[in-house]
Amino acid sequence: MEVIAHFEAQGWEVEAGYYPTHKLDMCRLLFNDILTFRSDLKKVAIKSLRADYDLYPPTTAKTEEQRIAAVKKKADDLLNTARYLRGEPDGQGRASNFAHRALKNICLAFYYSNSSKCLHQFTEFQEYVPYRALALVAAMVHALLSSFRKHGIDNSAQVNSQDVDEAYTALNEMILDVLDHPHHGPKLNAMLTDWAQSGMTGYVMKHKPTERTRNEFAPILD
Repeated sequence: MEVIAHFEAQGWEVEAGYYPTHKLDMCRLLFNDILTFRSDLKKVAIKSLRADYDLYPPTTAKTEEQRIAAVKKKADDLLNTARYLRGEPDGQGRASNFAHRALKNICLAFYYSNSSKCLHQFTEFQEYVPYRALALVAAMVHALLSSFRKHGIDNSAQVNSQDVDEAYTALNEMILDVLDHPHHGPKLNAMLTDWAQSGMTGYVMKHKPTERTRNEFAPILD
């Protein structure tokens, strides 16, 4: 259906009876594409994760057991306080929700790259990073950090779609809470617009412009 919608949006004719005849094949293609899309996002996210969240053991950790325990603790601290979502406080000293540099770096690297599946060709992405796109990146980060909290090493191959889906649902709700706030809502919108402008630099537009605790997703609406 998404393929047909794209054809219709472009004003291209879809042959009568095409969908009923090829429905199963199209569903398989879409399902496989979604799996590939998430797999590609996970690869991009894991590249940023260690550096942006400093998931390295301290030099004082001498044994493998100590190094693993230190990384587990770092991941746990990030999740328990939802600090993995927040950037530096703003000029008023108030929290900056969904503004962590890791989220920005992953959004730009994934949605605004030069790959054939990048999304900056769509008008919406040219104007701002969509809320659901931000939620998906944050959900993937949450799932990967949860894996580090459990294993203390990169075990991203074991992160599955259910882990991401559970976080995605919660994070979408948290984004709506932020948007409803008189201070944090406009700030989030301005930030996502700025991210898109950064991502579009140098790009020629084709169009006109496990158990979870609520703390792991909670914004600070101070």
